[in-house]
Amino acid sequence: MTQRTRSALLAGAALLVAGGGGAAFLQTRPSPAAKSAGTVTAYYAVAPVQVGTAASAALAEGSIRAKSVLPAELAADSVRNPSQLSGRVAGVLIPAGAMVTTAMFPAPQTRIGTVVIPAGKRALALEIGAMAGVAGFVGASDRIDIYGVVKGEGAPSSVRLVLQGVDVLNVNGTGLPTAQGQPGSPNLIYLLAVTPAEAERLIYLNVFEKLYFDLVPKSEGPVKTPGAGPASALAV
Repeated sequence: MTQRTRSALLAGAALLVAGGGGAAFLQTRPSPAAKSAGTVTAYYAVAPVQVGTAASAALAEGSIRAKSVLPAELAADSVRNPSQLSGRVAGVLIPAGAMVTTAMFPAPQTRIGTVVIPAGKRALALEIGAMAGVAGFVGASDRIDIYGVVKGEGAPSSVRLVLQGVDVLNVNGTGLPTAQGQPGSPNLIYLLAVTPAEAERLIYLNVFEKLYFDLVPKSEGPVKTPGAGPASALAV
């Protein structure tokens, strides 16, 4: 056998081995269909979902969308079907990219199912004049500071900051759309999340004295104030 014949035979054998190996690789390599066969459906927030947002609204506007994931990526309470969110609203701020769980949309706490009351709090409705209620610039999920105005019979009139960072659950009144469970009013009706003790103070001030609100920036922390009376209010 000549050297040229031997080289040709070796080259052919090498091609045969390579071809067989390639075929075996192609046979064992998972196809796109095989890759997706083991996935399941989960739901993710593609945009931030604010507290109090109805799940139906978030799904309709595309803030929450379905996505195929591996079973190992699922949380124990991951939402896998929109029916799991029926009639529910977001109880927490859901950041973009987060997998949606049923814990983020707790069971309705009220008859109308559109208000989420934080743990340990109560929903207190207060009717406040438009100007004292920040002139309609406050809505659900905002935070307010509350001032008590004591009119001073037998004592100097004064204004004090009595509560800070109070969560607003909803607002209704003139110029705002009415909703079930929220009667209209010439003034503004604020539904606030407060403790029972805070509710007592606010009810007293609203009935016997006067309340005034301001709107708090989202990142603002507690502050200390000296209060104001006839003398300090006019101090230079």
